[in-house]
Amino acid sequence: MRLPLSDTAPLPPLAPRTLALVGCGHVAERHAGALQWHGQRLNVVGVVDPDAYRRQTLATLLEAPAFASLDALLAETSPELVSIATPTGLHCEQALVAARHGADVILEKPLSTSLDAARAMVKQVQELGHELFVIKQLRHHPLFLALRDAVRRGRFGRIFSVGLEVYWNRNQAYYDAASWRGTRELDGGALMNQASHYVDLLAWIFDEPDELYAAGGTLGRRIDVEDTALLTLRWPGGALGSVHVSMLAYPRNITTSLTVLGERGTVRLGGARCDQIEAWEFEEHTPQDDAIEGLASSVQDILSGGHAHVFGAILDHLDGVVDAPIVTGEEGLRSLAIIDAAYASMRAHQPLRLER
Repeated sequence: MRLPLSDTAPLPPLAPRTLALVGCGHVAERHAGALQWHGQRLNVVGVVDPDAYRRQTLATLLEAPAFASLDALLAETSPELVSIATPTGLHCEQALVAARHGADVILEKPLSTSLDAARAMVKQVQELGHELFVIKQLRHHPLFLALRDAVRRGRFGRIFSVGLEVYWNRNQAYYDAASWRGTRELDGGALMNQASHYVDLLAWIFDEPDELYAAGGTLGRRIDVEDTALLTLRWPGGALGSVHVSMLAYPRNITTSLTVLGERGTVRLGGARCDQIEAWEFEEHTPQDDAIEGLASSVQDILSGGHAHVFGAILDHLDGVVDAPIVTGEEGLRSLAIIDAAYASMRAHQPLRLER
């Protein structure tokens, strides 16, 4: 299995780094694809999962030993990197175990279901002298990169409003397929799990809001957490935002859309993966506008190898590339703080100001 990133494979370092993969479920398959792509730069020394079938499947694919637990793996080998693709509620404990055994850590999003636990984990990994990276593949999405650039260069002038819509389908069978799905402790709801990448984008592109109000409900699924959430946001400059997330779209994912209205520009990205340009209009024309349709046409190919892009950036960073687009643990805390505040607002039924 190879990913369509480019015609030329990335250059390997002098010696490949050793890596262990923890968790062999659905998301781990994307990690495995990325590990295969970077096979010259990585030596997979083991895969971990309590389920014998799942761990053996990925062990065979990656030609690596299989272990039932992280402790069992670490008793036999000392990987330089540990990539964790387990249920979110297990992330902090496993990251700390890996760091204490001398490894840098790659965590699937989000950092944790608990902001306090995530903050403590990030601090402790730093104190142990190791690095922590978070998987945020949408930061390689060409249209989001272009939008962020337009915002940073002031093309919108004053931004008036930002609207995010994530209308997906996660049916009851999806949640019933694994006992941890839809639980508060291990998974989190539509906002924490499915939409966390897009909350991250709001902080990355527009910076953190300073006030939010949130409402959520478990309207159509038998789970412990919300399947639908609504947020209103206010940024320090006065811009207003809205976020509407639901896993109840029938019968499939309907759209993921982002709209930005400014005094000198309007952008609306839509389609199933924010891969369609429904509006890209600015008062002043720049070369970016001529290139935007070409960027849209590349979204599918780039996102199909999203994890490989993330792993490549991490390896570049470890090889000393100063501007490699990594996402650190501290950066991962930004979006988790917004989600945590949203849940606090849901419980209190009132707006909350975000701590900075």
